[in-house]
Amino acid sequence: MTQKAEKFGHVFSPLQVGYITDCMEPLNAGSDVGWALEMIADSPEMEVVPIERDGAVLGVVSRQVLEKVAGSAWARFWQKDLDAYLIPARETIESSSYIGKIAEETLKNSRGDTPNWFVVQHKRSYLGIVSLQQMLEYMNTLRSQDLRTAGEIQKHLLDQSALKDSRISLFFYNQMAHEIGGDFYRVFKKGDNCLVACFDAAGKNITGAMTTMALGACFTAFELFDYEGSAEKMTGIINNLIRMVNPSGVFVAGVLFYIDFANLTVKIHNCGFSPIQIFIPQKEEKKIAYKIINPDLPPLGIQEELDLENSKLIPIIKGLRLTAYSDGLTDMADIFGDRYGDERTGELLKNLHGVAHKDMTKAVSTAINTWIGEASLADDITLVDIRFT
Repeated sequence: MTQKAEKFGHVFSPLQVGYITDCMEPLNAGSDVGWALEMIADSPEMEVVPIERDGAVLGVVSRQVLEKVAGSAWARFWQKDLDAYLIPARETIESSSYIGKIAEETLKNSRGDTPNWFVVQHKRSYLGIVSLQQMLEYMNTLRSQDLRTAGEIQKHLLDQSALKDSRISLFFYNQMAHEIGGDFYRVFKKGDNCLVACFDAAGKNITGAMTTMALGACFTAFELFDYEGSAEKMTGIINNLIRMVNPSGVFVAGVLFYIDFANLTVKIHNCGFSPIQIFIPQKEEKKIAYKIINPDLPPLGIQEELDLENSKLIPIIKGLRLTAYSDGLTDMADIFGDRYGDERTGELLKNLHGVAHKDMTKAVSTAINTWIGEASLADDITLVDIRFT
């Protein structure tokens, strides 16, 4: 029966080969096939048996081969010893070696007929065996666990964007294409001023997530240090942060709504984000004016200085609604590759005008899932809906 190294008092880090090594006693090369099968009969997990000769472990014999030979009287008559079925080990490696490094080197140098079983030693003594497949599967498991944890951290950051203020109702929708992504949103309130911001990092998956973590840290710093600064200064800080933490060429599209309840205005900095949809109630009963404001600033992180002097300023009136969305919404494609597009997105946002915020998650999810069907999202989708009550 196989056992892990801990059973023998050997402790390895989860990244070392010894951690996943199957510790099993080798059989002598001259052993009988039938006896070998008897030895592993109660260990269905053993796919192979390590074989040794003169104290040295040479390789493995496949359980499948043993069972096939045992079922053939002719084969057993002509060759009873395990020698004839030996798969030589690729090499002997140390238990302290790192799994990722061994797997990378093996894949780089492998040919189609290259054996991918390894003999593992611990302090120059035989410990057990491990295969390339085991290493790859284990690395994939570790990566999946890391991504899930990173996704939980990212979700925790997004969940901090609640706002309790009777003058405004906020709704955020976020659907990542993968476990983690490059979309991010955050709320920052200081006195009678409030910032509602959405971001879409240029990179996907880990690259984008690292940028969003930096943005999350920036907003947390604003809160910890009780920051008081103008809209222009805050956008400038965020722009410089992105320039400093990212290599050249990595940028972030973003839209920042600076809400000033004292002066009843919303200042908009649209830095390469999707167009802003504005719904303005009219004096005539049940009449709504609909406007689109296109981005007028470059994405964050590209230019050292941003020209923020002529930012759009919208007066706040009861019933005013502002919406913004990342381009993952317009770019989502169905199974035939057809994009959702700007026109459908505009119609969706208009149709959501009469939907209460508590019902919007279901409405947006239904629209997305109906369009993509059996296809998968290629990019993250984030939507913000701001309503003044």
